[in-house]
Amino acid sequence: MKISPAILLFCLIILFIQDWKYRKIHLVLPLVIFTICFYIIPVKKYDLAEVVLYNTIFFLITLGILTLYMSLKSKKFLNPFLNYFGLGDLLFYISIAPLFILKNYILFFILSLLFAILLQFGLKKFIKEDTVPLAGFSALFLIIVLLKEHFLTFQKITLL
Repeated sequence: MKISPAILLFCLIILFIQDWKYRKIHLVLPLVIFTICFYIIPVKKYDLAEVVLYNTIFFLITLGILTLYMSLKSKKFLNPFLNYFGLGDLLFYISIAPLFILKNYILFFILSLLFAILLQFGLKKFIKEDTVPLAGFSALFLIIVLLKEHFLTFQKITLL
């Protein structure tokens, strides 16, 4: 059975809406996204398990550096999930790890953070909460990237 990328887009839309509205996402969504990513990637050139491992290691190192920096700044250990980063954000970025080789994952990660910052500032009048729906904004950015790659053939960054 062939799983369509449309199902991935649908899950990303649901994730965006949940994070925007409730500032939390259901645990099942990242698991479904991760599973779908494994099934829709044409395994030819890359070992998908290796791709996921490298991307996850990069993300965890980045999260570790953020935790260390914030802890040193405040002179006490700060749990990143209570202070700066949501568990849903962690699960989202790990769930999309199969979609990118490492350099493109890093590019997507940085661009999605910039996209989230720009949206947060741009929608400041409409957002009542102080927190940023990072997973939701990143899912929205991924939707844009996937649509761009489907309709335009230049400079693909995903493995689709």
